[in-house]
Amino acid sequence: MNRRVFFTLPLLLLSLLPHTLHAQARLAIYGAVGGEQSGLRNQPWTLAENAGFYVGLNQRGPLRLSIDARADLSSNANSGLLGPRLALRFPALPVKPYAEILIGFVDFSRTAAGLKAPNQFSPRAVFGADTSILPHLDWRIADFSYALNNSSNGDQAKTLSTGLVFRL
Repeated sequence: MNRRVFFTLPLLLLSLLPHTLHAQARLAIYGAVGGEQSGLRNQPWTLAENAGFYVGLNQRGPLRLSIDARADLSSNANSGLLGPRLALRFPALPVKPYAEILIGFVDFSRTAAGLKAPNQFSPRAVFGADTSILPHLDWRIADFSYALNNSSNGDQAKTLSTGLVFRL
């Protein structure tokens, strides 16, 4: 699958969001690098990137509800995911933990047997934490995702990454 599709997917999804978002809605764009284990047989951890954005929908006290769209890219698998994001933000604490449940698709590269695995439905759970380093810049300390479905050999895909978040 062409990588341009993964970079234009967030812009397309942003254009489909309702124009009636509350005034407190915030946009954040992020990029990260780390490792991914695709869950395919005989495929080791490989270098991976993820990029995406989230838009704040609502906040109640320390809880922040957003919608997140991301692309995970590696040599073993490429995926496009979308779903709700729930973050905690306490003014006295510098770390902002978050959790997400995302759904989308994954396109696996050729397996060790030379077979091409087609696009597959891919639900994922994502957990992580950010901390502010400048007024509109956060460091994504860790972002861990875990596939909720099995690959063909019964293993789940996993990613672990770190990066930067630009809040607008």
